[in-house]
Amino acid sequence: MAYSDACVFPYPSGDTSVRRFAIEARYMGFDSIVCADGGFSGDIFGVRVYRALCVKAKNQNDLVRAIRKSGFRPDIVLAEAGDTSFNRAALSTGGVDILRGIHDAGRRAFDDVCARKAVENFIAVDIDLSAIICRKGVSRQKALESFAEILKFQRKFGFMISISSGASSYINMRSADEIMSICGIFGMEKDEAASALGSVDSIINRQPVVGVISE
Repeated sequence: MAYSDACVFPYPSGDTSVRRFAIEARYMGFDSIVCADGGFSGDIFGVRVYRALCVKAKNQNDLVRAIRKSGFRPDIVLAEAGDTSFNRAALSTGGVDILRGIHDAGRRAFDDVCARKAVENFIAVDIDLSAIICRKGVSRQKALESFAEILKFQRKFGFMISISSGASSYINMRSADEIMSICGIFGMEKDEAASALGSVDSIINRQPVVGVISE
């Protein structure tokens, strides 16, 4: 199984180049990384770099418009989570691959309807470990509770989970083994974490789907 860090933020969003992220990823046991707006798609030092479009939209129309008007053709499209109605719409939008940031979307932002749509449309829900690695106190605890809730939905409905470091600097990346241990904090088993680390590979290799829906 090919392991991937499902989202890092290279320069200019962060302080680390795509090349440096790739070197670190190889050292940490990853086969690929997803770089949000990183400006490069290809292989670096044996690590596959996927260029991603990360979209934060107010509603579905804005999301569709952002995907259509992107100045490049992304390998992966990441949609930032919002309230329940937005998440349901995003998970129904052709072209979206991963819904991320669910831990910051508020309580009840993800429900049974969202879970079913994620399954139907082969969209992953991301566990962004920066919320555990870089936060403390109440904010960190809320993220842990959110991830535990997503895991319950995943076990019930069977949608994909992806795992990202959400790193803006290579020093905040974690190895595949460390990630499996960290995910154990909110109840994820090692085999579940291993499967989640392979979700990007599954997304890339799936059958082509219909493009974004009309506005």
